[in-house]
Amino acid sequence: MVLQLPISWDGPYTLREVIKKLTDLGEHPDYDGEDYGLYQIYGKHILGDPKALLYVGSAIEQTFSARFRQHESWLIHEDLVRIYVGRIYSPRRHTARNDWATWKADVLLAERAMIYKYSPHYNSNSITERPLLNAYKKLVLVHSGQRNRLHKRDVVPDDWE
Repeated sequence: MVLQLPISWDGPYTLREVIKKLTDLGEHPDYDGEDYGLYQIYGKHILGDPKALLYVGSAIEQTFSARFRQHESWLIHEDLVRIYVGRIYSPRRHTARNDWATWKADVLLAERAMIYKYSPHYNSNSITERPLLNAYKKLVLVHSGQRNRLHKRDVVPDDWE
């Protein structure tokens, strides 16, 4: 079975813009706001170029704004930081019916696949271990919008073999 996940990317944002603007947590009890999902952080790195992929992460049980407040202490020391946020949503698959458990699992799987494939400079987890696909034979991440340096499609495990 193949799992295809569409990811719609927006950006670039500055750290201040993410903290100030990406705060939509949704309404109780579902908390199905817009500002959750994946993110990419780009900036200057000694081993890369001035627009290197530094970090890939996820904001699942907190908004992008809340998550980036946790990154603020190190990001304020980085040069030329640009942030892209990605939203995963498939109406048939992702619902409040199971407390968004399928959505959470999909976001975490996509995050692990992207970290493994792109090896961002500052990620340490998921860099050397292939993500478990569980019941799926393949995972296809379809990137749209402002994806920056990501490929249009990531196919797991085909891209790794």
